[in-house]
Amino acid sequence: MGLACLLVLLETGLVLRNLSHLPTLGRVPAPAPEEWPSVSVIMPVRDEAANVAASVESRMADDYPDLQVILIDDRSIDDTGSVAQRAASDDPRFTHIRVDSLPAGWLGKVHALQRGYEAATGDWLLFSDGDVVMETGTLRRAIGYCESQGIDQLALIPSFRSESFLVEAAWAAFLRGLIVMADPAKVRDPASKIALGSGGFNLVRRTAYEATGGFEYLRMETADDVALASIVKEAGGRLAMVDGSHSVRVPLYRSIGALLRGIEKNGSTTAQMPFPVLVLALVALGAVLGAPAAALVAGPGWLHVLGGITLAAYTGSEMIALWRNTRRWLPAAIWPIGYLIMAYGIVRATRLAHRNGGVSWRETFYSLEELETGRRFTL
Repeated sequence: MGLACLLVLLETGLVLRNLSHLPTLGRVPAPAPEEWPSVSVIMPVRDEAANVAASVESRMADDYPDLQVILIDDRSIDDTGSVAQRAASDDPRFTHIRVDSLPAGWLGKVHALQRGYEAATGDWLLFSDGDVVMETGTLRRAIGYCESQGIDQLALIPSFRSESFLVEAAWAAFLRGLIVMADPAKVRDPASKIALGSGGFNLVRRTAYEATGGFEYLRMETADDVALASIVKEAGGRLAMVDGSHSVRVPLYRSIGALLRGIEKNGSTTAQMPFPVLVLALVALGAVLGAPAAALVAGPGWLHVLGGITLAAYTGSEMIALWRNTRRWLPAAIWPIGYLIMAYGIVRATRLAHRNGGVSWRETFYSLEELETGRRFTL
């Protein structure tokens, strides 16, 4: 129990260290270049009628001097396309592309991203989901930072908020895992293989993108944002990871059911090993929660103290990470519930993919065989 507590404390220290390495967009050097390069914002959407208007309006309200906004309506069956076009108010910077059918051998979202790239004219490409809302000036700061620092790909981490307290508790658990795996210092380090993309704000220099196989190469990748960052880095591009929670907002799932359905597409990654995934989830839960809790009630007095310190440190770091992203800390206080939700979601997605022989995403079924055949990136 004592060793498990020490390992949890070590991981907690890693979280706090990595957070200290994460710069905030509003505080990074972002001088205006002599001439602003052109930017193409590429927005893949499907059935986003409820959120797309606010997203499009925020893009069109941005004061960036040379801007193109491309919305790719990927087979929506609601009013996404018409709502987006009304929100754009006939602005000549806005382009609407409708996709009515999906070619064989493509994931729907990746195909939409490819269609957006084909229509883009910008020196920079911003791949950004259709429910993202940006504050005015975000693009100026991001481009100024990248140009002045020689960065080729910028993963800007948005603020994620949900109407559900439990969803935010689960998000706190996910956020902690992300921070552990993606040290911003290693993302920036050319010698490290660590890379990170952001579906909310994945900014890539066109020349760096075109030095890779792009989405043609990643056509069956469910983690398209991270995969793109990885191949940009492999091609010699310089990466950066920045906290953009003051500048970019993304709505989280409104319910636990919606969250679990959203996790399902990731089951293809673990479907070939359902039993190890279950064992790993149980072992991790035992180490993170079981060992410190047991130390509080069993063993000598020093072990009680160590268990209490471990639980307090873990909870405190969860609260700090969530506060930095959402300006809320209370959902992180019930992190064991959030952890259980996420662990259940991963195990459930694994079981479903294994049972069904594939996953459904954007109303399209993909077999495990075709996903494995087309996979170019492994987490």
